[in-house]
Amino acid sequence: MRPSTVVPLLLLAGCAAGKSSYYLWTAEREFRTAVALEAEQRAVYEYTLAHQYLLKAREEQGYSDYKAAEQLARTSTDWSNKASAVAEYGTTERDLMLREAGTTVPDEAGTIEQEYETPLDFGDDDEGEE
Repeated sequence: MRPSTVVPLLLLAGCAAGKSSYYLWTAEREFRTAVALEAEQRAVYEYTLAHQYLLKAREEQGYSDYKAAEQLARTSTDWSNKASAVAEYGTTERDLMLREAGTTVPDEAGTIEQEYETPLDFGDDDEGEE
């Protein structure tokens, strides 16, 4: 059988080892994409998380903990995609969408500062009782 037909069969059969191998392969592919975009220098935080999750996924795969390996590989894929976005665009897709929409979160701190700009009046009744 060809490898291209074996992987879907393993996934359909629910084989835990096959599923985790597929997600690990996907995570490695996405991580290589992030490396190619120089995410190590441009998106240090995202790159580091992607790399560490990938290393841990490989470790769990080696211990035959396929469920953990699959989850860690999926998390690594997510962080690799974020690292690629930051390396390529300088920001994440969410931040780009917010910028394009032109909406910003209102800064309520300014109104709070204005509210407490004047000192609180505790009543100066004590001055006249002496």
